[in-house]
Amino acid sequence: MRQIYALVQCGLIGTVLAALLVPVGSLYAERENRNAAARLEDGAGSLTVPLSHAMSRGDSGLVDALLADYAAAHRLRVSVRWPDGRVRTSVIGARGTASAVAGRGWRLRPEGAPGRDRLLPPVGGSVSAEAVVPVEGAGSGAVLLREPAAGLRSRILTVWTGLGMLLPLGIAVCVLPALVQRRRTLRDLERIGSTVRTLADGGFHARTPEHCEGDALKEVAAEVNRLAAVVQSMMEDRSSFLADVAHQLRNPMVALRLRLETLGARLPDAAAERHQRLLADVDRLDRTLTEMLEHARSTPADRSTQVVEVCGLVEECVRGWASVAEQRAIRMKLEMPRRAWGLTRPGAVEQALNVLLDNALKYSPEGGVVRIGITVAGPRLRIQVQDEGPGLPDSEREAALERGWARGPFPSTGIGLSIAVKLIESAGGRLELRPGQARGLRAVLHLVGALPGDEGRETPSRAAVSGSGQEMA
Repeated sequence: MRQIYALVQCGLIGTVLAALLVPVGSLYAERENRNAAARLEDGAGSLTVPLSHAMSRGDSGLVDALLADYAAAHRLRVSVRWPDGRVRTSVIGARGTASAVAGRGWRLRPEGAPGRDRLLPPVGGSVSAEAVVPVEGAGSGAVLLREPAAGLRSRILTVWTGLGMLLPLGIAVCVLPALVQRRRTLRDLERIGSTVRTLADGGFHARTPEHCEGDALKEVAAEVNRLAAVVQSMMEDRSSFLADVAHQLRNPMVALRLRLETLGARLPDAAAERHQRLLADVDRLDRTLTEMLEHARSTPADRSTQVVEVCGLVEECVRGWASVAEQRAIRMKLEMPRRAWGLTRPGAVEQALNVLLDNALKYSPEGGVVRIGITVAGPRLRIQVQDEGPGLPDSEREAALERGWARGPFPSTGIGLSIAVKLIESAGGRLELRPGQARGLRAVLHLVGALPGDEGRETPSRAAVSGSGQEMA
């Protein structure tokens, strides 16, 4: 499109310049033709009187002398026609001398008839002028002056060539400033675009130089810089607030763990396993809070991914929710290969899976089954959580992933699934809700698979975790 615009612009400028230069060249050629014809006409007029006297006396020698002298002096070809039809023509020799010889006749051009000369005389053409020579008692004769048009043609062609060279020069003079201005504008737009991309990637310190070409671009650069300053200020305020939140949450968490550790010395041996599970839950909650705060405080440029072993993470999450499942007499069945590797952010899978397991245990009926499965299909890895609850209709499954959506008898803030979506998408994956195979809801985490060696292709094994987490198969 840019090339077409440039060609159209050059064509328009060339048309305008041609419309100006062609008339100039035509006027010059016409003027040169007229000047050459006028010069010959003056010469023919100057010969009329002496030729008239010589021809009236019948002095042919004087006529030939006049022809030869004028032809030698002006380097022209002069022809005279007597009233009886005889024609004498001058011939210029090699040494510049001229003589008169018999020549061919010509027909006198009617007075006032237009000339036949072109704006550009043809190759080998000539410029001519003729005049009537009155002869006393014998009628009238004629004199004809002819000059080769090579010099005239050369002068006209030189001017036309100069005008032709002015055409591309004029186009260049008109187009080059526009091209320079366009290049500077594109350079400034690229700087503004680079600043916007840096802001989108989390580099809130980026600024655009405001010395741009044109007031409009300067205003755009100033507005982008003002926006960047506002965003940077907001991000700094948010980071400070989240740091305070992290500090306020971490201190009670540490105190709670210390109290649980102190309580462990007074518990009977039968409660040791439950005590260790409580400590593990506190550690997992502390880790989850830390990771979520770090995720909230980080910028897109800081959210790098890494290869993690997904099966161990999923099994740890399932064991962490085993006590909740046990209270509601819900069995949790886990099916996975021995190893499965995925590309994700640290903590993203655990946090998203905790949201899905919380919803699955919340909506599953007592005595039901929550199935968790890991499958590897080529470059993709899927983690599925399926419950036996009421499920969701097609019209609500997409809305359930939005922030603030809530439904059912259980109190909810409506942000759990939206957080899970953001966590998985930040790692290059996605969260999808599907109807269950028989009933309920099936949540699927799609991750980018990573298979070091052939570990992801081993024969799958099955593990079933009951509510207490003791049964393994």
